Amino acid sequence: MSRRKYTLEEKIGMIEELNIGLTNAQVCKKHGISSSTLSTFKKQLAVINATEPEDYKATAKEKALADENRKLKELLGKKELELDMLQDLLKKKKYLK
Repeated sequence: MSRRKYTLEEKIGMIEELNIGLTNAQVCKKHGISSSTLSTFKKQLAVINATEPEDYKATAKEKALADENRKLKELLGKKELELDMLQDLLKKKKYLK
């Protein structure tokens, strides 16, 4: 039997069901999970909530840095793709083995 991966929205939905008054057993039975899995979801969401408060807004400097970071990652990806293409070409020409 393969493991099921739950999305963040599904995990939040399960925790919200707990907050509206359902018991752990009811939520676990409804979604077919164990109580330890539900506890793990609660811990994960507590960490997410602790690291990103709802009223947090990124400053202009943080946004600029994030934009620059995204552009640099794109450039790096393009260079890696170019390098792979050149290596494949050299292998076809039998310069590399």
